Amino acid sequence: MALLEVKNLKTYFFTDEGVVKAVDGVSFEIEEGKTLGVVGESGCGKSVTARSIIKLLGTTGRIVSGEILYNMDGKVVDLAKFSKEEIRKVRGRHIAMIFQEPMAAFSPVYTVGDQIIEGMVYHFKISREEARERAIELLRRVGIPKPEKMIDAYPFEYSGGMRQRAMIAMALSCNPRLLIADEPTTALDVTIQAQVLDLLRELQKDYNMSIMMITHNMGVVAEMSDHVVVMYLGRVVESAPVEELFYNPKHPYTSLLLRSIPVVGKRVERLEVIEGDVPDPRNMPKGCRFHPRCPYRMKGLCDEKEPVEVEVGPKHKVSCFLYGGTEDGAS
Repeated sequence: MALLEVKNLKTYFFTDEGVVKAVDGVSFEIEEGKTLGVVGESGCGKSVTARSIIKLLGTTGRIVSGEILYNMDGKVVDLAKFSKEEIRKVRGRHIAMIFQEPMAAFSPVYTVGDQIIEGMVYHFKISREEARERAIELLRRVGIPKPEKMIDAYPFEYSGGMRQRAMIAMALSCNPRLLIADEPTTALDVTIQAQVLDLLRELQKDYNMSIMMITHNMGVVAEMSDHVVVMYLGRVVESAPVEELFYNPKHPYTSLLLRSIPVVGKRVERLEVIEGDVPDPRNMPKGCRFHPRCPYRMKGLCDEKEPVEVEVGPKHKVSCFLYGGTEDGAS
């Protein structure tokens, strides 16, 4: 059963330089207790998609159209239509987010404990003493040493790995059903990365929590995900169960991403790279958005028309002319 279903989501940023179509027709779903991996290069719309779900888009960003259907205690609601006050009650309590940089998530002028306690007092209407006890237990649960002391420390007094763990504790403080993890291991060394991923898996099992894992690290995707969505320039180009995606990628972009990963035990002179750069989102290429960089592009088709999504296997969908027709149904 889907906990969250995103349908044809479009999130644009209206700037002085023009309209940035950061998310332009994205659809996917996250099942109860499962992990969805969202991958793609920087600038493809992964983080904006996540922030759209909890409506953290700043002053210039706006959800233009689409639905964000969330199963809230048996009743399906559209978060895209929620007011600021309504979505505030969802953030933290139902859907929590781990940000890429922990120092951006914590205020430097309040202790870590105060910031964890605040959310519990707001959502559960409990006393600060009760919330403090729970916060200490959470810090202990995520592996913070001497939590009775560290709860009164400021974020700058924590190491990078400890801040990441403290942010996970804050995200879990109100027992959310969905945890959005935006590049949760990017700034950490490999040992701490492995510990954080192990911790997330353990907590997911304990709380039956769904996770939306946003990353550009295909190794993290392989280790954590049940299903994977590949994004490029604000669109989903391929989605499939994790093993199917790794062993049977269909979209040229997915194949190139996988071929650019170093493999243990396999010696190569030079890793493959994807030619060219990600285009400016204010000036999208005509036709398939990946065609300027695609080794299989077909002149007169890929540079003129947009491919539609087709199903190429069980729960495996791809948007590419190699596998399906055009928008007008021509093959």
